[in-house]
Amino acid sequence: MLDFAGYLRIARAVHVDMSYGWATPVKRDDVPLNVYLNLDVALSELMQVANVTQPTVPMAMPKESDADAILKSYAQVFVLFLQTANIMQWTHLMVMEEADLAKFSRFPQRQLGHQFMGIKTMLLNSYHQKRQSDFSHAWRSFLKLGLVELQLSPEALDAQVQKTLQMAND
Repeated sequence: MLDFAGYLRIARAVHVDMSYGWATPVKRDDVPLNVYLNLDVALSELMQVANVTQPTVPMAMPKESDADAILKSYAQVFVLFLQTANIMQWTHLMVMEEADLAKFSRFPQRQLGHQFMGIKTMLLNSYHQKRQSDFSHAWRSFLKLGLVELQLSPEALDAQVQKTLQMAND
């Protein structure tokens, strides 16, 4: 079972601890920008690990999708979503019930590239327009991506999110 409220509490403490260790201090007004940029980069890395795109210029790409690498990368993005919700004070959008999660499987997305671009577009809109609805939709699409399209089990995801939060807290 995914414990969204528990993750949010831990992620809040992790962010505070991490910010003290930044090599270059970030002004308070720029903290949301920093978190959103990290979220965007991590989402792009997940796209590469999951082999969603094909290179159009020479670059190093993973040869095969590695389920463990996908899970680790997905958990990093998951934690960055939590941090974003904490920073923007949108934590009420994050908690999902089992029934909400079960609805995701009704509409599988065949082209993951569209799903990633949709998530990124909604995140950019939520940042620039300060729209909670876009952030909420991006979060739900991201959860659906992991649980339905990438077929991550809630148990494995819970364990990896806990591990990611713990590593960031050490």
